[in-house]
Amino acid sequence: MDESNDKENEFGDSFLEDSGDITRTTEDEDEAPLEPRFKYERLEGESTLPFMKTATFTSIDLHDKFIAIGTASGLIYILDHHGYGNFDSVPPLKPHRCAVSKLKFDETGSYILSCANDSKLVVSGIGNDKLCCTVNIQVMPKSICFSPDFIRQQSGHCFIMGERNLVLYEKRLFQYKASNLYSGSERDGFIHCCSWNDNLIAFTNDTGTRVYERGTEKILTSVQPTHDVDRVRSSRCPPKHMWMSENTLVIGWADTVTVLKIKGNEGMRKGEIHHIFHVSMFISGISYLPKNGSDYELFLVGLQMEGEDFDDCASVMSTMTTLTAMESSATAILKTCVIRPLGLKDYELQSEDEIVNIRLSTHTLPYMIHGLGIPYLSTYFILTTKQIIMAVPYGPEDGIKWRLQYKLYTEAFEMAKEHADMLAKTDVSPKKVGRKIIEGYLESKKARVAASWLSSICGDCKEEWEWAVDRFHDAKMSTLLGDVLPDSKPRLDPSAYEKVLLASLFNNVKLFRRLVQTWSPDLYMTSTIIDQTQWRIQQISKSEDIEDVEEVEKILMDALAHLYLYERKYESALKILMICQDFQIFNVIDKHQLFDLVKDQISDLMNINSERALRLLLDNADSVEPSFVMAKINGQPKLQLAYLTKLMSRNEGIEFADKAVQLYADHEKKKLLPFLKKNVNYNVTKARKLCSDRGFVEETIFLLAKSGNHYEAVKMMVREYKNIEKVIAYCKAVSTDQNDRDLWIHLLEVVADFPTHFSQLIIEASNCLDPILIMDKLPDDVDIPNLSEALEKLLTDFTNYVELQQCCYDSTLNDLHVLTNNLMLASDKSVSVSLMTRCSLCSQVIMNTGQDMIPRKFNDIKVFKCGHIFHLTCSASEIDRRQMIEDGICIACSDNSDHVNV
Repeated sequence: MDESNDKENEFGDSFLEDSGDITRTTEDEDEAPLEPRFKYERLEGESTLPFMKTATFTSIDLHDKFIAIGTASGLIYILDHHGYGNFDSVPPLKPHRCAVSKLKFDETGSYILSCANDSKLVVSGIGNDKLCCTVNIQVMPKSICFSPDFIRQQSGHCFIMGERNLVLYEKRLFQYKASNLYSGSERDGFIHCCSWNDNLIAFTNDTGTRVYERGTEKILTSVQPTHDVDRVRSSRCPPKHMWMSENTLVIGWADTVTVLKIKGNEGMRKGEIHHIFHVSMFISGISYLPKNGSDYELFLVGLQMEGEDFDDCASVMSTMTTLTAMESSATAILKTCVIRPLGLKDYELQSEDEIVNIRLSTHTLPYMIHGLGIPYLSTYFILTTKQIIMAVPYGPEDGIKWRLQYKLYTEAFEMAKEHADMLAKTDVSPKKVGRKIIEGYLESKKARVAASWLSSICGDCKEEWEWAVDRFHDAKMSTLLGDVLPDSKPRLDPSAYEKVLLASLFNNVKLFRRLVQTWSPDLYMTSTIIDQTQWRIQQISKSEDIEDVEEVEKILMDALAHLYLYERKYESALKILMICQDFQIFNVIDKHQLFDLVKDQISDLMNINSERALRLLLDNADSVEPSFVMAKINGQPKLQLAYLTKLMSRNEGIEFADKAVQLYADHEKKKLLPFLKKNVNYNVTKARKLCSDRGFVEETIFLLAKSGNHYEAVKMMVREYKNIEKVIAYCKAVSTDQNDRDLWIHLLEVVADFPTHFSQLIIEASNCLDPILIMDKLPDDVDIPNLSEALEKLLTDFTNYVELQQCCYDSTLNDLHVLTNNLMLASDKSVSVSLMTRCSLCSQVIMNTGQDMIPRKFNDIKVFKCGHIFHLTCSASEIDRRQMIEDGICIACSDNSDHVNV
């Protein structure tokens, strides 16, 4: 008892904690942020390089094979993409005495071009020193770039430098020759960015971005800045260039992104702006993510200022000293975003990330941050003054973790299934993700939603289902598993089903009954559930806190009966079902052939459902005699009537026909007459007396007619119906079947007492009786309505009848005369016999002749009026053979007649 009481406490509140239908819902009402497209991590090789802890980084450039990092001490380090460097093979370069401001690889990665404020342009080799050189200039360069074919022979080994002017350096025999491609004024400011693609050179100063074409040696186009250059100074927020395919140039400057496309053939090119829009940060780096076809997405790196309005943040960019920037209250946040250009000024934000694991100083400005990428490798780098961060695309594992973090369970599970093979040994395998989803819903008090997920998550895995059962058991939500737990494929341990059944027993008795009725008893230990059910029924009967105690007890008793059936304790099960007046008792009796156990309780079965009880009795007629049944239900006439009706519909129980007549008369009068007409086994005299005593007119008339007492039937019909039409119809039917004309005379005598019906009777019986007889029956000294019309109709019909008889007689005489004349004419005809006449049987000529054509012998012949002639001998032998043809009948005509008959 104590153990069961503990179970009741264990499951006692679970049914109230979660209600409603089991439906799968969206994970959280709060809208999740945009899904990150990248994850950010420090380079693996940082820990192996001592300089990474002390150096201040000022510039960076990428190649497919290397990373070049310039420092404030003038050193340039060559590393691989993971941050490892072999300084024995490729030692650090020392081209400058001050901070390296710009770095640029050539396309092959063999040389690197650098500049600093020491007024030097240095070409350094990486494993190659053929083209290494140092160019001293009079100005401090702001931007540099190699020509695309720098390393190719006869190309001039050119590179460009931007300060106020854009200068092209071309190698001559012993030195580089400088030539101005563009000369800028003081108003134009410095060229802080230049880039070279094919024969197009793009460069940007304070007045905008220009594209210069080599060959024609002219500027093709100019793009004016859309931001306030005076407030956002180029020195603090320099522009960034990126060339894409089809001569498309992307310019990122301050908070503006411009996409410029150069169209046309060489010598006739022009620039078109395809997109120009503003973003919510100051751009420090720009790259792109290639897509299918001409579609692409832009990857932006920049700083977002928080703490003041955007205009105030922009004023920070105009500060000329770091000190004033440090005094500002604006906080710099390093961010990346992926945008997809749509229209001219529209774009769609695909993702936006704040790199929170990077701590920036309060005086960090956009020029201190650098962002570059290698699009086809989907690898991007972000350089701050102290750190190198690599951004790589989110993999399935990262995407699943992010979705789980924001409770996007559907998307997380679908992704886990899609990459199941890849994630099989990770923490985000479909199995583990499914468990996290279930636990997440249970912790969020959404147990019904968790239950709705089980079929998708657990599938055919027995281990997962049993884990789920234990998890729901711990959360006191086991009742929710009743509708989802599998009973095969897989089949769980019995303890799993028992947990659900016990939880339902103490919290949801209707569910308990349904599970007991639908689950196979092989799934669990029925003896254990029977004991707990019995104990629970006892507890409920003693409890005063449960509403509808009787209904709960009935439900549990019903479930207990099914459990007894599983244990083959049929008597106990039937006893419970009988007490509960449960309709299912009939199915149980039929299924298990238990009629012998309940045949003494027929009246109780009738009270549950008379129709099913009667059918049960009839199906087991061999086991119980009708007399026994009738005796058992003697005090219930309606049940007796229903039983006899079913019994006699099967042509059985003829000994109870008189009893059936009495029951029909007492309880189902409408069905009495059909029974009397259909059944022939009852006593007609007793039935007639019974109907007569009860005043049943139609039944009495029928029984009088059935017993042959037509006179009394007619008399009663006239007296009771007062409708002569029915009486006349009855007399016509009887006179036709039995040729009883005296019935009409009797009817005339009866109707004589009802003058109102006499005229109608005369009209209807005019064809059945002699008019003289009708006239004799006319009552004297009685006023009969419509008598003249009736007599006129009588005389007219009789006259027509006499005339019809005469016409028939005359027609018969005429036909006889014609037939007699035809017969006489046929008999007077002669039959010719010639020398060529042949016997109709043997086909020989009738008369034999010699060569002189004189008849020699004349055989005896038989001639018929039909024209057939036979030898007498042939005719006699044929008649003897057939034995069916009488003498005097033509054999040939007889054959033709037989053929026609066939």
